[in-house]
Amino acid sequence: MKLKTLLIIFLSTLYGLLTYAQDKSNRGKEFWLAYGFDYSFFHESPVNEQELAIYISAVAAANVTVTVTNTGYTQTLNIPANTVNATILIPKSGPNDARTLTDGLQNRGIHIVSDTPVAVYAHVYATQVSGATMLMPVETYGYLYHSINYNQATSNSSLPVISPTTANGADWYSWFYAIASEDNTRLEITPSDTTKNGWLPGQTYTVNLNKGESYHVFGKLQSGSSQAWAASKDMTGSKLVSVIGADGNCHPVAVFSGSGGIRLCRGDGGEFMHQQVFPAQAWGTRYLTYHTINNTNSDILETNRNYYRVCVADPTTIVKKNGAVMTGLIKNFFYEYMDSTGGDYIEADKPILVSQYTPNKNQCWNFPVTSPSPPSYGDPEMFYLSPIEQGQKAVLFYTSRKSGIDYVYANIHFPTAAINSLKVDGNTLPASQIIPHPNLPSYSVALARFIGPAAQHNITCDSTFNATVYGLGNFESYGYNVGTLINNLNFYGGVRNTFSTTGNIDSFTCLNTPARIFAKLAFPALTIHWKLSQVPGMTPNTDSIINNPVPVATEIINGRTYYVYTLQQDFTFSLGAVSIPIAYTSTVIPNCFQTENAYLKLGVVNGPKADFNIANLNCLKDTVLFTGNSTPGNFNIVNYLWNFDDGTTQNSINAKKRFTTAGNQNVRYRIIADNGCVGDTTKLINIFPEPVSIFTATTPSCDSVLLTNNSTISSGTIKSKWYGMDNGTVVSTNSNIPFYYVYPLPGTYTIKSVTISDNDCVSDTSFQTVTIYGRPVAKFGYDKNICLGDSIRITDTSSIASGTITSWEYDFGDGNILVRNTNTPFYHTYANAGSFIVTLSTISAQGCKSTVFKKTVIVAAKPVTSFTYAGNTCAGNTITFTSAFTNAANTSWYWNFGDAQTLNTSLSNIATHAYALPQTNILVKHVVSVGGCASDTAFATIPVINPTPLASFSIKKDTVCENKPILFSAALTGVTVWNWNFGNGTGAVAAPFNRTYATAGTYNISLVVTDANGCISLPATDVLFVNPSPKVNAGADKIIQTGTTVLLDATVTPASTAYDYLWTPPAGLSATNILQPVSSTTNTTTYLLKVEDINSHCSNTDDVMVSVISKLYIPNVFTPNGDGKHEKWNIPGMALYPDGVVTIFNRYGEKIYAATNYVSKPWDGTYKGKQQPTGSFIYLIQLNDSKKQTLTGTVTIIR
Repeated sequence: MKLKTLLIIFLSTLYGLLTYAQDKSNRGKEFWLAYGFDYSFFHESPVNEQELAIYISAVAAANVTVTVTNTGYTQTLNIPANTVNATILIPKSGPNDARTLTDGLQNRGIHIVSDTPVAVYAHVYATQVSGATMLMPVETYGYLYHSINYNQATSNSSLPVISPTTANGADWYSWFYAIASEDNTRLEITPSDTTKNGWLPGQTYTVNLNKGESYHVFGKLQSGSSQAWAASKDMTGSKLVSVIGADGNCHPVAVFSGSGGIRLCRGDGGEFMHQQVFPAQAWGTRYLTYHTINNTNSDILETNRNYYRVCVADPTTIVKKNGAVMTGLIKNFFYEYMDSTGGDYIEADKPILVSQYTPNKNQCWNFPVTSPSPPSYGDPEMFYLSPIEQGQKAVLFYTSRKSGIDYVYANIHFPTAAINSLKVDGNTLPASQIIPHPNLPSYSVALARFIGPAAQHNITCDSTFNATVYGLGNFESYGYNVGTLINNLNFYGGVRNTFSTTGNIDSFTCLNTPARIFAKLAFPALTIHWKLSQVPGMTPNTDSIINNPVPVATEIINGRTYYVYTLQQDFTFSLGAVSIPIAYTSTVIPNCFQTENAYLKLGVVNGPKADFNIANLNCLKDTVLFTGNSTPGNFNIVNYLWNFDDGTTQNSINAKKRFTTAGNQNVRYRIIADNGCVGDTTKLINIFPEPVSIFTATTPSCDSVLLTNNSTISSGTIKSKWYGMDNGTVVSTNSNIPFYYVYPLPGTYTIKSVTISDNDCVSDTSFQTVTIYGRPVAKFGYDKNICLGDSIRITDTSSIASGTITSWEYDFGDGNILVRNTNTPFYHTYANAGSFIVTLSTISAQGCKSTVFKKTVIVAAKPVTSFTYAGNTCAGNTITFTSAFTNAANTSWYWNFGDAQTLNTSLSNIATHAYALPQTNILVKHVVSVGGCASDTAFATIPVINPTPLASFSIKKDTVCENKPILFSAALTGVTVWNWNFGNGTGAVAAPFNRTYATAGTYNISLVVTDANGCISLPATDVLFVNPSPKVNAGADKIIQTGTTVLLDATVTPASTAYDYLWTPPAGLSATNILQPVSSTTNTTTYLLKVEDINSHCSNTDDVMVSVISKLYIPNVFTPNGDGKHEKWNIPGMALYPDGVVTIFNRYGEKIYAATNYVSKPWDGTYKGKQQPTGSFIYLIQLNDSKKQTLTGTVTIIR
């Protein structure tokens, strides 16, 4: 199970990498074909009606070029991804005519080239004529082919003697052709029967071709009573072999078989057919058949007559149909049978090819028997089936509806176990359209019906499948293989991992896994050339040529015997897809040099991931525990192997090891799966030596011991040393510098020590014994810090746990040292100011000396100071005072600001202060104190504190409208800087001034001023409301006739506001102070309307023009010539007659234009979208006014 899962994962992860490298298929980049002979070229009216269409399906976006050799024909296509192009129709007449009009050498090869792999199909169709084939790319071409055709029957079963002219004309030929993709191609052709050009059966004929040339062989037309049913010789079994050409090489070719016109049975319908033939190396040994469906309800079980030919390259081939050996070999080449009820399983011990044939809708009715009943659709068709071993997992194909195709089906053969993964166009097929294969239940048959217009389709499945698609109509059909692998089945490659316990030869191996490669050949080899030097990432990669190789085994694959060869050598591969070129020779290979070239394809995947952890310290005396921590993935791990540098091994998932020497050690750990895939890892570990703990312990003073580390290590460094002081205390140090340890209590102590290396390896314990005495503790105090000239009083407070103190030694820090033998208080006087460190050391009666006790004494000198001030001396403004005496220890700064405000601080020599009121001659005082010693007082006078200016302004608010000037005023003196905020911007303009607001609304106005002393005012503020102006529209311009009136339909918004109105000039108006007066002017006049808001007095204006005409003016000419002038027949006065009808007639009396509301859609000189010619046109204008006037005349178009 795990190995199966692994294979699935392998295939899925490397699918994109291996798909095109692993297999050859019908998808490719280069294709060739010819325009095969068709009786429709000369017969079946209308003659030459047929078309040869090329369908190109692309998965990736493709740039495709289609050309015809020796013509100027070329077409370039840009085909988007996942689409089909069906636009190519091959020329059938003129200088680019590509048709094959007769047999023999032709030079009009059709060449298709793409920059990405595509699938290509060729379809010939006409009325009740259709035949299609899947094309095979150049890389699948072979050196040996057999033509596969069918009997050519006449059209009338009652004729006792048939002549070509009375039956089918002279052009119903069974034919085949070969087309060359390379120059210097030479073929030996052996026809199976007499040909049109006189070739005899069994005789071999040589033809030479260059690239794009084709050679066509037609069967001879027949007559005579003994062959009354035959129209031409059936060319099935004809053989084509590529031999050494003029350049000394053999060249692969493509071969097509077909018929220019064929009836499968007497009385049957006629049809054209063509198919590209599979090369002999792609023939298989296992085939599934199922009859085509010929009904409209997708009934997969309904019977339908089909014919089959099973072709053998070797007459000794044992062929079985549904387990029974077939008999009755025809022409030493094929078996033929008919089936209408289901499908068959055909197998053989040597390569075979199966072709399937459908008759026409009469189903060969009444010949030779009357059953089954004929259906309503179909015509003769032939298609070649793919062997099971050439199946694919995905195909992309096209379902044409040419010509007269009513429905399209696909028969799909696939493993029954994969039924849930089978999808057609991404959808699951109905259960009613899937049945187990009647003779191989492990496979199923699915029927897919394609409804709708011609389209691209796809079939996908988790397992490989084979399929054919076919379209049926009334006396019409086509069919072809939807897609297949076209691998060389003479060769299979594989690989077997050296450590495999299964012995299986697989299609993949694992990274860094020793493996052997195998070639399985369908025949004994004379030589095998393993071209290993061409394989990147393969080790070793030296070429090897083996003469007379001996197979290591034989193997039956799909019923066929294969000889298994290998190199007796292990190889490893880098990750990814590997392709190993192999050339082999054999006496049974029919092509040049009896040599075939193949590629041994295999995938290299990541194997199980070996890893391990080290659980212990890697010190020499430790047993190191190695714990396997591998990631097997989907592999079944069956073996483990540990290798150590001292030659020892262990076979277990985990290992324990005590090393005998220190230093770097390689530990290799391999895990091996049952299929031989190896996970391999090597880790370098360092086995560290242990240090030797050595130390000395001396007692130079009473309560302490001097510890000196003398430990050693052979490699590495000593990280730390631990001392057990025998009193519950453990001391750790990572320094080699000797140090003291002070015991809190006297006594005898045994010191234990261990040493730790930088790799945490621990030494054995070493010991030393010491005796410790009590040590006094020195301490003193003094009453306070002093100023220079005072004395300091010192009092001793030293102590000792046991014994007595006999000596006190003071160092006063000023160069004076005093040794006393009593602890009474005493005084000391300093000659200079400063900070002094006073120390005391005491000695006991046992000579034990205390540690030094220290205290700092400050002798302060009288400080000297002054100060400065800075800042605008304005009332309320902050002034900064700076003392000349900067920060020092124990310093305080005292300030008297002269306005009854003081400050005492020890934080900074800088103080700030603001004076609330204007004043003059302010005396500021300042003192500094250091350690209690104060300076003399410093003085400074501030001459004046200036008053702060007062800002004010006014706005004229009697009429405040948007877009109208507003007056700003300010009665201020002595201002040097103006700072305005207008609510929609700022400014520095001095008042008075005007400002305009473009938008109505409320604005907050503020003003801040600065005077000549730099004093800044508080802001003065006001609120301004700007009124909106009315929006005035005097209405659209008017046109009236003399003696008539018009309403001036002015509007104003907002409409809810009260307004005053004024129209000027007043002439012709019914009123001048209303919104919508009536005008009866007799002259064209422009009126100005002014509207004013009664409350805000904000106003606005607009104008309107009233045009007065005395008569309707009708132009008699216009020029719709595209120059932008007079492009339409405009009649301005028609605006007065919205119900009027304008009708225009051409010179033939045909009405070409009619419209009401003419001014909105004047005539542009066209009729039904076409420009009318230069000339005169008659118009009829019905004004439909109260007078019911009608005007006629002509208008002329000039272009």
